[in-house]
Amino acid sequence: MNTDHPTSESSNVQAGLKLGRGASMSAALIIILLAVTSVYLVDKQTQGSTVGETTGLTAEEHFRQAIIAIHQRHTPDVIMHRNALQQLNGPEEQIKMLTAFTQAMADDVEGAAESIGALKDSTDEVITTYIYYIAGELAFRQKDYASTIDYLQTAMQIGDNLDLPCLPAYQLMASLHYDQGNMQHAMEAAHRVAEIDPENAQIYRFMGMIQQDYEQWEDAKTAYLTCLDKDPFAEYRNEILVGLGQICLKLRQYPEAKSWLQLATVTPQVLALRAEAEFNLGNLATALEQLQQSLDADPQQRDAILLTGTIQVQDKKHNEAIAVLLQGLEYHPKDDQLMYKLAEAYRGIGDNINAEKYIAQSDSLRQKRERFSKLNTDAIGEPTNVEMRLELGQLAEEIGKPEIAMGWYQAVLQLDPTHEEAAKHLNRIFIEQSGGTVSEQDLQIPLAPPTPVLPQEAPPNQTPAKTLESNASPAVPVLPKSQTEDQ
Repeated sequence: MNTDHPTSESSNVQAGLKLGRGASMSAALIIILLAVTSVYLVDKQTQGSTVGETTGLTAEEHFRQAIIAIHQRHTPDVIMHRNALQQLNGPEEQIKMLTAFTQAMADDVEGAAESIGALKDSTDEVITTYIYYIAGELAFRQKDYASTIDYLQTAMQIGDNLDLPCLPAYQLMASLHYDQGNMQHAMEAAHRVAEIDPENAQIYRFMGMIQQDYEQWEDAKTAYLTCLDKDPFAEYRNEILVGLGQICLKLRQYPEAKSWLQLATVTPQVLALRAEAEFNLGNLATALEQLQQSLDADPQQRDAILLTGTIQVQDKKHNEAIAVLLQGLEYHPKDDQLMYKLAEAYRGIGDNINAEKYIAQSDSLRQKRERFSKLNTDAIGEPTNVEMRLELGQLAEEIGKPEIAMGWYQAVLQLDPTHEEAAKHLNRIFIEQSGGTVSEQDLQIPLAPPTPVLPQEAPPNQTPAKTLESNASPAVPVLPKSQTEDQ
């Protein structure tokens, strides 16, 4: 969540639907409705499938293939193998568990809870593992994050005894900790995903993004290289190539940075990064040409503006640098590096008043960035610290990173759903980022999660969130009391 990278989580690690900044609430509701309807229709359309259509697998083989489909979150295949099990008169527990998964994926919370409740006395470790995982999915969708972690931990503890451990429980756990800013725990879950599914390229992408965020350049580079090795032609290949280019620039590995960026799709950002590599390799003419191409395509390209100003200051073209950098600050008003370079340009023409003005502003923003960076690291060791995450959100806004601020405010609300200040900040930024397409009346961040459909038998735990080290085991998920009485 605290990342400059877009978290498109076409990634299997991401469990929830994340809306683009410009999406309207009505469009979001339509998308969700279509997703739910499509799963329902797939279920209905496959009801008439015959076992012959699934190539004569045994009931045991169908169940194993259904588990693999759950790991891939491929609901149509789960439905197909469940239907085949029904036609083969397979074990009722297996059929019921697969049904619970499809109901959960279709957001049929009541139906999934009923199916889980029917399995609560199962002695089969596979069934038990997956009903806890499905309970975690349901709790996650209800924003009951403490219960989510409880259920997933239990699924992981039981599932580790299986030939095929419960991969999606670790995937969801990694996503949840990532969204809460608990990066150490997100990495622990991600490493376990990689152990269970060594060919999972996306988990290495996930780990590389976290390591790049925390400036662990060598580790991030290794993760991205592994991702490319596992899936050289992934749809996110270009993002990995750009990430490798950025990391190599940070490591001053300029020839390698150039080689990765040459493979990337040409964009204004990539042209600016290529120019930085060429400049540091001593190829000034090529760097200037690429900078001009970058700025022609996107006059607001920050990296191109900064490097252009840097070269002009170095060449003592101070007035040209001032014009370029002032224009850059109109686009990026909270960029301390642009301010610092502008101060150098003013000093070059003897304007000490403006030089001191921009040095002071740069220093103030730099201190906030340093504080932000330190708190990012501190947050790893304090996974339930709400005030720290609120401050991270506020600092992110102050240094001009509203998307990251939204992530931290969401992390606050995951730990304390009644936190009004975080909810108000999140609402405000979302409205601002929507460009006015969403009004305050259209968008309301809930200040409390809905009543859980899967209550604990024990008194609810008041701890806001748990970490992977927790040994607590939740009670077996059961139906709500009102439903139990109806049976």
